Amino acid sequence: MRIYTRHIPFLLILCVFIAGCQSADSFALPTLELLPSITSTSISPELTYETITPAVTAATKNPAETPTIPVERKNAFDCGGPVCQSTWLGELQRPIGNHYRKTVDLTYPYASTKDGILDPHHGVEFPNPFGTPVVAAAPGEVIFAGSDQSTLLGPYKNFYGNVVILAHPELFQGQDVYTLYAHLSRIEVAKGESIGVGEKVGEVGATGVADGAHLHFEVRLGGNDYGLTVNPVLWFAPFQPPGSQTFAHLSGVILGINGQPLSEFGFVLEEIDQNGHIVETYYPKTYNENGANSHPLLGENFLFPDIPYGTYRLSFVSGRVYETTVTIAPGELAFLKLQVD
Repeated sequence: MRIYTRHIPFLLILCVFIAGCQSADSFALPTLELLPSITSTSISPELTYETITPAVTAATKNPAETPTIPVERKNAFDCGGPVCQSTWLGELQRPIGNHYRKTVDLTYPYASTKDGILDPHHGVEFPNPFGTPVVAAAPGEVIFAGSDQSTLLGPYKNFYGNVVILAHPELFQGQDVYTLYAHLSRIEVAKGESIGVGEKVGEVGATGVADGAHLHFEVRLGGNDYGLTVNPVLWFAPFQPPGSQTFAHLSGVILGINGQPLSEFGFVLEEIDQNGHIVETYYPKTYNENGANSHPLLGENFLFPDIPYGTYRLSFVSGRVYETTVTIAPGELAFLKLQVD
């Protein structure tokens, strides 16, 4: 979904939750080693992944009445060392039917403005052809099914077009979770229905402000409100391509000199092969801080999801080069914490 409107020496503190990754291209930088080689420590975070069939109807709030509630940026996983790793299970399944694209569009990820061209993105996009099945990401109750032409569900009416919202009471640590499926060409559920995970709720379309066929998908935590969205990809386990090893997620937070998250701060992520050669280079950015909320267990302000496992070098420049290298395992999440000094 697209809304058209119109960096100092660093102390690098690393706390990594290893996942599987991909990146790289040739990007020649002077080398400055800030960290010694580190042995990662496995941890087993205590997470609850419940399957609940909701039996209540939640009320839709007016987004203008509820300001964004920032999630405290405090890493709940602490293995006692600078590098930690954990399997990432997720709470939701991907909302696209089998045999279709289940990975998100990385050109306009959560909390991105596409270099200031668009408003901060409150969800993610699954590009797929018209008619692609859209399925429930978890068992839930339909609390909205129809057009938002006369109902305010986002920043303005007719924003989502044909949209379905499911309520998932107490799905995450006693908090209610809401999933939103927008721009649909067809809706196949009705308000009040109980829906099982993987059941079809509609089909991909381009209604509302969509500029092409795709599913706009949101996760709202603690209330059905536009200001309470979190990055949906962190609610999925890393993707497993057919016949291949499971991918992983790379996430983290980059803080400024005053300890505040840096907004849309660019860095370089390079995939390194066994011979130390750069395979490919990526240029991710941190979240735009206007309207972005972190996963409550992570406090992240960036995510590079669904990347192949392997070795990666993360670097950025601020007067000099700072870099660190990490090896990421399949099916896991890596978490980095970087602090500007």
